Amino acid sequence: MTTLALHRFSLPVNTSVRRLTLLVVMAASSSVFAADEGTLIVTASDTATPQESAWGPAPTIAAKHSATGTKTDTPIEKNPQSVSVVTREEMELHNVDSVKSAFNYTPGVFSGNRGSSGVIDALSIRGFSETNTNQYLDGLKLQGDNYSEFAIDPYFLERAELIRGPVSVLYGKSNPGGVVSLVSKRPTTETLREVQFQMGTDNLFSTGFDFSGALDDAGVYSYRLTGLARSQDAQQDMQKEKRYTIAPSFSWQPDAHTNFTLLTYFQNEPETGYYGWLPRQGTVVPIIDANGQQHKLPTDFDEGEASNKISRNTKMVGYTFSHDFNDTWTVRQNLRYADLRTDYRSIYGSTFDDVNNSIIRGVALSDEKLTQFAVDNQLQAKFTTGAVDHTLLLGGDYQRTRNDIDSNFGTASPLNALNPQYGDDSYTLNYPYNYLNKQEQTGLYTQDQLEWDRWVMTLGARYDYAMTSALQRGADSLTKNHDQAFTWRGGLNYVFDNGVAPYFSYSESFIPTSGTTKEGKPFDPSRAKQYEAGVKYVPKDRPIVITGAVYQLTKTKNLTADPDDLLYSIQSGEIRSRGVELEAKAAVTANINVTAAYTYTDAEYTHDTQLEGRTPVQVPKNMASLWADYTFHESALSGLTVGAGVRYVGDSKGLYSSYDKANVNQNFDVAGYTTVDALVRYDLGRLGLPGSSVGVNVTNLFNRDYVASCYREYACYWGAERQVVGTATFRF
Repeated sequence: MTTLALHRFSLPVNTSVRRLTLLVVMAASSSVFAADEGTLIVTASDTATPQESAWGPAPTIAAKHSATGTKTDTPIEKNPQSVSVVTREEMELHNVDSVKSAFNYTPGVFSGNRGSSGVIDALSIRGFSETNTNQYLDGLKLQGDNYSEFAIDPYFLERAELIRGPVSVLYGKSNPGGVVSLVSKRPTTETLREVQFQMGTDNLFSTGFDFSGALDDAGVYSYRLTGLARSQDAQQDMQKEKRYTIAPSFSWQPDAHTNFTLLTYFQNEPETGYYGWLPRQGTVVPIIDANGQQHKLPTDFDEGEASNKISRNTKMVGYTFSHDFNDTWTVRQNLRYADLRTDYRSIYGSTFDDVNNSIIRGVALSDEKLTQFAVDNQLQAKFTTGAVDHTLLLGGDYQRTRNDIDSNFGTASPLNALNPQYGDDSYTLNYPYNYLNKQEQTGLYTQDQLEWDRWVMTLGARYDYAMTSALQRGADSLTKNHDQAFTWRGGLNYVFDNGVAPYFSYSESFIPTSGTTKEGKPFDPSRAKQYEAGVKYVPKDRPIVITGAVYQLTKTKNLTADPDDLLYSIQSGEIRSRGVELEAKAAVTANINVTAAYTYTDAEYTHDTQLEGRTPVQVPKNMASLWADYTFHESALSGLTVGAGVRYVGDSKGLYSSYDKANVNQNFDVAGYTTVDALVRYDLGRLGLPGSSVGVNVTNLFNRDYVASCYREYACYWGAERQVVGTATFRF
């Protein structure tokens, strides 16, 4: 099967002459050719893996190309930072139902920030927690704000990728831990017809379809139509999840050098499920009643009310375009407009009353309308100067986001934790929050990948202008920040003929900081820098990718409490994260797939007026995972696949807040846990249905009760209970 990928371009934006000078000097030394991005599907038994596209399917679970770390189609062993690729095949093996769960077996990333809740794809990368504000789809940022957060269903993805560490040199403002990059399914010229049915625990019912093919004999026009309807009870009582999604796409490829693909995504979520939290008492430690007896809250406990509801409606329309002018120059452009409507209604726990064993509750009501426009323009060239091959990328991108927020906050009736009496969803509102938030970013960047003999040097630089503003409606109070930032990256790889590639890199990032000092001065952007060294093993003749990395990542200009007035902040904080990450993915034979990962993260507030020496919350020091599956191709069991995996998450920390006067700003321990997953699947090819299958996935096989993490003493999260899901997929 051959699948052509595409991408993006237009005009660079205005920027500072001083910063632009350095970019132009770097650009003058270099130039990239966009190779014909065909993807041939092979089995693991083939003696050589063909060229895959960084924007298309991977032949096995061990993808060897990625564009996330360079914005060019780059072999993983030539990328100077750690990159992990979760392929379509791996997502299907694990039956993932969210973007965050796609990374359960990936090193350097912790997906338990919100426990069993899947309302947002909250992740912690290299010790830095964030929601999905560092998530990209088809090269463009999915910028969230307040309660408005995009959630992409993994059934619509070809790849889910992760680059660890600062990457502002390519993407502009971003949290230092890393970037999640998603690649949508694209139209194919080969006919694809798939219908999928799922049933499972918690009343799961799901139906999906995926159709694709050429619209004419020459394959100039092709389409893809993917859809999904899904309904399930949330783990917590009274909450449900409903999702209806359809994604039509269309490609026009008049010749081998030009490709335009229209990409759309429409998703209605009348109910997104549970998004609350529980106190430390009853989860991490037991509640002690008046008789001295100990109690734990059940894993389906809901501290809210049946009237709680979070709904979202997402609409996205965009395209990718690429054109090869000749064997040297290629132009690309990505563009997207997105509209996200969020209705948030929640009664939630705010503190715990030890005397009465009751949960003190608050209320949040928010009606939000977020719109976003983003475009990324790239000019790529490939040429040689003497003995050095250059791959040059010149780019300019622009994004703007507007969120109209009509919110109110207040107090609600308390709930007895040991004898909850639901039904009183009355509340008192006392804090209106009516704001118009705007974010805007303009960036100009360049990158050169220089290859000489076995050496690969990657150099990149970027200048950004970013604006954030918050207009308080009614009061006509406007807060506006204008930030400018220059970031760069340098990396060096040495690629041996056997596929071993040691490397070293330095990279930077920045992220704007909202608010002002006590004197009313806007905060500067926080900055981060990282040193990383490692080795990658990617043999040309085998579907194996093994990587190892050590790093030190430091974020400066972090907000910390003003010691002269705790109601305000100053910008003298620093967080340092050091770690080791190991990952292996291999289609060992045509029968066996194996993945393994290990993470060691040592994170600490190195400078802070209150938290110095503390470990950041929700950052396990150790994590490990192992997965293996075996497919029978001979004997009476031919077509049967069995698989099993184990995931270990070590101890992490929570933090006592100001509500606990005796322990304020002290850490408390959250115990580690181990869960087991399993798979049984049967290929129906022997029954005359080639490509079709039936199977059962089980996550948390032994139904282990565990606290996934804690943010504060009032905010802990139960992990997901055992889930059993049966899947029937028919291709015809």
